[in-house]
Amino acid sequence: MTARTVIRDYVIWSKHLHGDLTLPARIEALEPGETIELAVDGVPGTWAKMARGKDGRTTPGIRPVGRAQAFWRELYEHRRGNEVSVRPVEDDGPLISPTTARTPEAREAAIQRLFALSGRGFMSDGTPWTRDEMNER
Repeated sequence: MTARTVIRDYVIWSKHLHGDLTLPARIEALEPGETIELAVDGVPGTWAKMARGKDGRTTPGIRPVGRAQAFWRELYEHRRGNEVSVRPVEDDGPLISPTTARTPEAREAAIQRLFALSGRGFMSDGTPWTRDEMNER
């Protein structure tokens, strides 16, 4: 189901989501820093649960991350006061990032998947280069 919110801040507050009772509850259940994939006005992006307040209470909001941040800032500057749709992005994976899973077994499995990627990226032959040589200056 799709929720709706009015663009009124640089973040989305769960209490300002209307039309879908499950999405605000899912957002409030996230731990600080956990991410959720949402499509805002049809544009998918990553949103992170905000950090706890100075007094230790949870903050009932999510902030945009990466490309979603640029998109939300554009909406805020040009469409402030307008209503947009917000819905979870449905895909084959979990909506909450597996690297921030809550069980020790899930965390260990995520670490093992990360270690399995070793040696697949950039490899150096050990030749030292200066910055000028690397950038052909």
